[in-house]
Amino acid sequence: MNNPHWAQCHFVVVDVEGNGQSPQEIIELAIVPIIDKQIGRPRSWLIRPRKSVTERATQIHGISDGDLSSSPSHEEVADDIKMELGKNIVVGHNVSIDTQLMRRQLGDWHPTAILDTLKLARYVRPGQGSYSLDALISTCNLKIDPSKRHRASGDAMITAELFLALAIELDQNSQLDLLALAQIAGSSEDPYIQSQQRSLF
Repeated sequence: MNNPHWAQCHFVVVDVEGNGQSPQEIIELAIVPIIDKQIGRPRSWLIRPRKSVTERATQIHGISDGDLSSSPSHEEVADDIKMELGKNIVVGHNVSIDTQLMRRQLGDWHPTAILDTLKLARYVRPGQGSYSLDALISTCNLKIDPSKRHRASGDAMITAELFLALAIELDQNSQLDLLALAQIAGSSEDPYIQSQQRSLF
């Protein structure tokens, strides 16, 4: 892949909710596309886990075993989710948690790059007391219905808004290319940075 301006890239913002068990299993996953700096419609899946949802997890996101009883297993939806993800650039908040779970449950999957809005926020807005999603929603003056917070679609949508706000703020001179963005916000497992490093040797 060449090194395009960031606004020319196709992104997919991801968020997952888990069952609270160890190891964690995905029970809800959402994908929100961003094309030409425009946020698209989210797509989400409820996924039936092997182990029950803990009471603590239900308190956070409101999803219970009863909500998942007729949902498909992750094996049944893996191909559909991977098709939706494609080879686009993945974005998420503290995204390595999401992508590690996704790799474990979806199997073979190869995004072009993986960007973390947590790292991006620390770079664009240094010195904040907290970089939690709630704190950034507040400091960036973003709006989310409280009932949609901690649900995959709601969190993915607000993370998409956060990503655009931070990227636009960083790109004041329109020189922000994908490599620069990946160097600032790339996840520890970012394949784009790894591929660029390999090309130097």
